[in-house]
Amino acid sequence: MTRSILYFLALANFLLFVMISPVNAHAFAQRYDLPVPLWLYLLGAGATVAISFLVVIIFLGRDKEDDTPRLELLRTPVGRILSHRYFLLLIKIFSVFFFLTVIISGLFGTQTLPEKNILPTTVWVIWWVGLAFFSALLGDLWNLVNPWRIIAEWTSNITCRYRPVSFQKKKTLSRFSSVWPAVIVFAGFSWAELVWPDRAIPYSLAIAIIIYSVITWIGMYFKGIEEWLSQGEAFTILYGLFAKFSRIEYRVINNNYCSSCYHIECQLNKKNNCTDCSLCFRKAVSTERRIDLRPYGIGLLTNQVPSISMMLFILLVLATVSFDGFADTSAWRNIFDAMVLTTFIRELTHLLDLNNSIGLITSLGIIVAPFIFFIVYMIFCFFVSLLTKNFSADNMHGLPRNISAIHVARVFVYTLIPIAIAYHLAHFLTFFLIYGQQIIPLLSDPFGYGWDLFGTATYEVDIAFVGAKFAWISSVTAIVIGHVVAVFLSHLMAMRVFDNRSAVLRSQYPMLVLMVGYTMISLWILSQPIVEL
Repeated sequence: MTRSILYFLALANFLLFVMISPVNAHAFAQRYDLPVPLWLYLLGAGATVAISFLVVIIFLGRDKEDDTPRLELLRTPVGRILSHRYFLLLIKIFSVFFFLTVIISGLFGTQTLPEKNILPTTVWVIWWVGLAFFSALLGDLWNLVNPWRIIAEWTSNITCRYRPVSFQKKKTLSRFSSVWPAVIVFAGFSWAELVWPDRAIPYSLAIAIIIYSVITWIGMYFKGIEEWLSQGEAFTILYGLFAKFSRIEYRVINNNYCSSCYHIECQLNKKNNCTDCSLCFRKAVSTERRIDLRPYGIGLLTNQVPSISMMLFILLVLATVSFDGFADTSAWRNIFDAMVLTTFIRELTHLLDLNNSIGLITSLGIIVAPFIFFIVYMIFCFFVSLLTKNFSADNMHGLPRNISAIHVARVFVYTLIPIAIAYHLAHFLTFFLIYGQQIIPLLSDPFGYGWDLFGTATYEVDIAFVGAKFAWISSVTAIVIGHVVAVFLSHLMAMRVFDNRSAVLRSQYPMLVLMVGYTMISLWILSQPIVEL
């Protein structure tokens, strides 16, 4: 299958770059004109995704075995150094120190010039945007540097006040398979990112982080550290999902750990190894641990069916990042202008004593967008179940022989993650490369007091560092390749689910229409100039 993957990606990239041309660049502040109409440009992008479906059929055939190559990093000198316990301890100490520093800077640092305080840049640029990129490209760094986990583990070791993270019986898995708390947390975070007026005020942001930290530690106290991280800590779940797309795979070669593990991500691969389970990996002795390099995206092909709450969590992430881009278009401005004139909005704005209706209408958009995504996704999953109703499914964990629309939705939802990563990259890459430079002077003067600890306080952000042409091409590339990879993974997942080639192909027709349509909509959003409310 490895050679097929290479052929597939090479052809997809070739078609992509033949198709790419500049247009009105969303968020790039420059205009680029297409030599062809916009509809033809969007049609070309959709055709690229559709042609990739044919490439998958031709090259993959009936191969369902996991024969992708792996490179064991722990056998390399660099891998042994990076995995050494003293090196890991040093990273954890730095993570906690930096975490406490940015909170203190938010509380006591400058408030009049938020860009001179390290907290807003750390949260919105380095952590939310940069760490997501890192997780998707290189692996689950957050699992290592999560300060809430580190502080809880240190406290547990010292006081034994937290519930131990020892293994529980496998029969308790169903009780711990829900991520509803994380769904609620991420919904609140989405509102804070897009609506909260104080999201860039250091003091307010610090207070919000402290409150969330207390909630997280309380959850760890009552549920257990690993249990809460896998259910209620939305960013551990999100970055973990993104990391499944990455090249880094960690596994345990002794399946005895997996047989007694309650973690919702715990699963055995076809070689009977426990893969991508942080709890098993932490409990295993060093000789039974493996960290491998694998092809991008392969980690999303799991053997277990995600829970309904996990499915909704992924759809919420997709809806949020898509709405974030759509909210800057003229189409949303037209919707806003129509809504602001309605009696309901005027009365609700007056009732809530708001200065204007921007936050209220945007909040309604954040609420409605996930429902739209869910309804559309379920419609296409219904057609998949309808087209495959005469075929039986293979014996995947938790999957009935005749699968319904909700089972289809759960099975294929992981294949949507490359799209979420792609849109996150397209929407924030320029933002990260430009505003991420602010961390250089802020490290020397985190409080905005005029310090110059490392000699970098006078560094000036180079806004010309990223040209509009590069930003445009990279964004279009990310979106199209993200959808192409999603088509590829969806086909591989269908081959695991169905035991008949005809059923595999039938299941992919609705998914292909969904992917092509989402590609065209995403690129349409990208092509629109920014219109601020």
